[in-house]
Amino acid sequence: MNLKPARLVLCAVFAVVVCMSWTIAQDIGHLGVDSDPIPLKQVKRLRKPVFRNANRNLLAANADPASREMKADVTDQAANSIGGAKKPKSALPEPASGAISNTLAVSKTPAGMPPGGAPPTAIPLFDQHVIKAEELTAKGESKSAAEFYRQALSVKPESAEARLGLADALYDIRDYANAETEYQKVVSQGSVAAEARRGRADALYELKRYDAAVDEYQAAIKAGAQDAGLYNNLANALFRSGTRENRERSIEYYRQAIDKDSTSADAYAGLSNALRVQRRLDEAKVAADKAISLAPDSALAHAVMGRVYADQRDFNRANQEIQRAVELAPKESFTYANLGGILFLQGRYDEAIRAYVAAQSYDRNWAFPRNSLGNLYLTINRPLEASEEFTIAAKLEPRSATIFNNLGTAFVKLQKFDAAIENFRQAAQYDDRNPSPHYNMGVALIRQGRKSEAADAFKRAADMEPNNSTFQTSAADAMKLAGRKKEAEEYARRAKSLGGASDADVKKGKEKKKKN
Repeated sequence: MNLKPARLVLCAVFAVVVCMSWTIAQDIGHLGVDSDPIPLKQVKRLRKPVFRNANRNLLAANADPASREMKADVTDQAANSIGGAKKPKSALPEPASGAISNTLAVSKTPAGMPPGGAPPTAIPLFDQHVIKAEELTAKGESKSAAEFYRQALSVKPESAEARLGLADALYDIRDYANAETEYQKVVSQGSVAAEARRGRADALYELKRYDAAVDEYQAAIKAGAQDAGLYNNLANALFRSGTRENRERSIEYYRQAIDKDSTSADAYAGLSNALRVQRRLDEAKVAADKAISLAPDSALAHAVMGRVYADQRDFNRANQEIQRAVELAPKESFTYANLGGILFLQGRYDEAIRAYVAAQSYDRNWAFPRNSLGNLYLTINRPLEASEEFTIAAKLEPRSATIFNNLGTAFVKLQKFDAAIENFRQAAQYDDRNPSPHYNMGVALIRQGRKSEAADAFKRAADMEPNNSTFQTSAADAMKLAGRKKEAEEYARRAKSLGGASDADVKKGKEKKKKN
């Protein structure tokens, strides 16, 4: 068969593109499988009751604080607590004689007290609502507590303390959106700004708004909050934001949390997890060992240790640690997610799938098990199922660079290149210092024959990570295909200095080998 010269050139270029894109595609990063177990624990803020010294006997068991006619029993202790020297600073002052007030009138004279011997004790209605709310909070009845805080605010809407209590109660019942709104109102009032900012940051974290949570934790520190739990939670938010830079920064804040509380097993476990992602496995193991020594029954610590051992390819110990984690937390999603990751690294794919499905069943709102299962499906060449898992994960965490990168990878394998490119662009937007989305975008563009755009994408990846010989080689080869000879030569030189070789070099090597 005789082909025209132009046709021959076109076929040759197409063959090079296909060969190159297939080679590059093998290196597409599945960032979620072994880099992001996220079994992180938020430390709850230590809360200070408004009336922590008030006598709780002031509320009768069957009283209705909403009633203005409620009668309060008064004992000598109660009188001293509310009307005497021990009166809390936050309690409202007694009303002036003859004044009209939202208070609870005391109608009877204590035994042994002569008529007129003591003035009646007036207990402000606001105080009573807050006291009741705090009692309910102490019992774990946060939903009812929220209603009493609302009643208190109806009497005294300017009370930052009551609004902070309402926000905390809403947080406890997992109404994070409304809790965040109330915390923001408290912040604007200023009197308890540090506590409110910490609370708002915790709510933002639960709402998966990790960048905003990081900003708010840092604002809480500036406002005076300095406890170990705050630094632990800030580190968690940095890690979960998913960017390379923030994951590196999380290590610093875990260490600060440990400096402030050397007994914090959760901070050591978080530190181990972050170090593991950086491939600093020896340091990660030391931190995980410390976490377990501080909290032998911590499922979190054992799960992280299992992942460290798995990364070191010590699967016997990895399996022992993760099984211990499952025993300690048999209904927790993160234990099964990490079990799946350890099984995945052993090539036990069917078991890993079951573990990830179990993790999904225990927490249907957590993106990570979906992302991990998607990566497994990519590995065993089931890209359609992978794309379905990544799509669900992206809805659960709509700003995750990792998930969008992986979804783009699935679309490349499905030859849906426009969709792949769009997902890589979103990944690059959410993690602008990560070269992987740019590199993978180059793959998709090459497959579409958009050689110059592909060269630009590979160039961005190569410039972000100048010591990566694969990135330099791919940039050189893409530029050569795009006819950008000078640039191709420059990146080829970079690749060669790093020990890499371009497609042209590989081809020459093969031809030389054939001749010999």
